[in-house]
Amino acid sequence: MGPKSRPFATQFGISILALSLSLVALTVGFWHLHTATTASLPTSTSSVVPGLLERIERTGELHAAYGVYPPYTMEDPNTKAVSGFSVEVINHIASELKCRVVWHRMNWNTMSADLKRGEYDVIADPIFQTIPRAREFAFSAPYAYFSDGIVVVGKNDNRFSKFDDLDAPNIRISVGLGWASETLVKSRFTKATILPVQTSTDLLQVFNGVLAGRVDVAVADGADAARFAREHPSEVKVLFLNNPPAYFPAGFALRPDDRQGADFLSESIRTLASTGTLGDLAKRYGIPSDQIESGHRSE
Repeated sequence: MGPKSRPFATQFGISILALSLSLVALTVGFWHLHTATTASLPTSTSSVVPGLLERIERTGELHAAYGVYPPYTMEDPNTKAVSGFSVEVINHIASELKCRVVWHRMNWNTMSADLKRGEYDVIADPIFQTIPRAREFAFSAPYAYFSDGIVVVGKNDNRFSKFDDLDAPNIRISVGLGWASETLVKSRFTKATILPVQTSTDLLQVFNGVLAGRVDVAVADGADAARFAREHPSEVKVLFLNNPPAYFPAGFALRPDDRQGADFLSESIRTLASTGTLGDLAKRYGIPSDQIESGHRSE
């Protein structure tokens, strides 16, 4: 039995060796395939959307969005021509770079997603700078400052002598969804019912609930509140406009990964402020000088 079993053992050993070599070859082949496949995949999670300066370099165009926020951005209803303080600032910067501005009418509710998709490079309207928004956008230095916490109520409503009077269980407050005003009231009030409103392409929608009696008050920034009150002088009034509960800085907003573009616009703002250009534009559009970056503010 011993001598006869030797060939079988040898044959069995050879089979095991062949099987082992096959497994090694298969493993090596799989490793090479995996390495090649992995190498073909993107190695970075950063956005492939070009930044503001890269787009200008590639195409000679600066793509800017506006949402109609007079007197900062305005649109002629007939020609669709864009004008306003912020529009002129962007146009001035573009002229220095010798590039063309392509204007995009934006939706306030989707501006962040549209910006990140690359539909435009910068939001030209003065976007209020808050802590939550600092995660969502890369901001330029502020070029304007706005009062907030301004209240619009019915013409004969005399219940509120100070801002904190709004924080009562029976009070319904309308506020723009995602606005700095929403951040303000939610940080200050715990008893009132806060009702965020989607404003889409018309910021003044936030005040319609006061006219319809659906809410007691609407809270917004001073510019929008004053504009709505001018349009409805016999129906509503504005509270705290001369003694605002809060102020917010505002600047251009870019994609969060476009810090280079934000830094460039910050330097541009500082230059335009120091040369008096921003002050001259403010006078032209009737904007109080204390609302505009003067170039002499401490930082």
